[in-house]
Parts: sequence; C-alpha cells; structure tokens
Amino acid sequence: MARRVILALAAMALSGYALADLADPTRPPSGVYEAKPGEADLQPELVVSSVILRPGASYALVGRRVVRVGDPLGEGRVSRIDEQGVWVKTKDGMQQYKLLPSVAKRPAEQQGKPGKR
Repeated sequence: MARRVILALAAMALSGYALADLADPTRPPSGVYEAKPGEADLQPELVVSSVILRPGASYALVGRRVVRVGDPLGEGRVSRIDEQGVWVKTKDGMQQYKLLPSVAKRPAEQQGKPGKR
C-alpha cells in the first residue's frame, strides 16, 4: 500500500515537472514588450488594428482602445475614420494612422478597351 502511494506521488511530481517546461503558445516572442535603450521615455506608437464603418458612427481599434470621431488620441483628437485608417487633428496639423501602412493605393492599369470580351 505504501509503495503504491509513493509511486503515485512520484508520478504526480514528475508530471508537474515535465509540464513546467512547456511554453505558452499564445505568449508573444521575448523582447516584444521590452523597451529598447532610449525608447523608455517615448510615447507608444499608435497602431490601428481595425476600423468599423457604419452610417452615423465609425469606430477604430487603436492600440487597446476603441475610438470614434471626437475622442482624444495621442497629441490630438480623432477627426475622421475611413477605410484607410484614422485621422487625428493635432496642433501641428492632420496626422494619419493607417490601417495597412505598408499598402500603397494605386489606380488599376487598364488592359485593352473596356466593353466586349
């Protein structure tokens, strides 16, 4: 009886030890939230994650906040929300925070005459 109890306790202890080494798959890579030298006193960059466009009220997810037109954001106030991102009016003028900053919008090239195919 004592031998079974000892084996059960040993199995539980070893299983906990084995699971302790597993990494959380949802945890961001190391260094994501660490400040780099010289950046500790800077304001965090505003990143637009999504926009919701509705008649009468548009919303945007900026960082961890949901904002709408008129809300304070960074150094100014949200002036406009469109399909490209959020426009903020500051003392220096208008600042745009793009939803997809790496995408450049260009007109499509026309190939041939439009009409019959």
